[in-house]
Amino acid sequence: MLSARLEAILSLLDPCQRLADIATDHALLPIAAVARGIAQRAVAIDLREAPLAEARRNVERAGLAESITLLRGDGLLPLLTVSVEAVMIAGVSGALVIRMLEAVPSLVSSFKQLVLQPNTDLALVRAWARKHGLHLRAERAVIVRSRFFAACAFEPGDGDDPAYRLSGFNAEQLELVGPRLLAEGSEAALRQAEMQCERLSALQHHAPLHAEELATWQLARRFLRGAG
Repeated sequence: MLSARLEAILSLLDPCQRLADIATDHALLPIAAVARGIAQRAVAIDLREAPLAEARRNVERAGLAESITLLRGDGLLPLLTVSVEAVMIAGVSGALVIRMLEAVPSLVSSFKQLVLQPNTDLALVRAWARKHGLHLRAERAVIVRSRFFAACAFEPGDGDDPAYRLSGFNAEQLELVGPRLLAEGSEAALRQAEMQCERLSALQHHAPLHAEELATWQLARRFLRGAG
């Protein structure tokens, strides 16, 4: 059984022939994707040997050794010699997600879908994707033990990303709060906005520089409460 965070990530994956899960850890996502028929085959990649050993045991227990290939490598670099159409990266920092993608610029546009769930700096990942012509197809969010996790599904697109046409917000504000989460009225996004407003309001007494970020979260909270 997948955790709520992993279920949110997997829910964004469209059916595909071959999936790559980067920084796979114990390979729970590719195992679930293949077992449920969402992906026909998968490649699970990790830089560390210990997680790969556990991933190998999990794959074998699931009876999927013929469908899931395990590779040791740095980020997406193994994909220079392995063809996939969908990529997942979850559970690492946003800065690391961007570094991984920038290491293989020739590949990024070839992926039909990218499902990304950084644990930090999600706004930077949304901004990077928008700058590089990746459209935000969907988002899912959950709150686990007072921590907010959001996953984003991107796909190659032409022209401006329609996700950023939401009235009342500029692009930078939407990169921070998540345009698809706002448009869908996500309950987790509302809780996140409430928590951020509380946190930033307390910081305002010591760091007025947070005023702009606070105003964005207050705007998002009003919108999600139905007053937008």
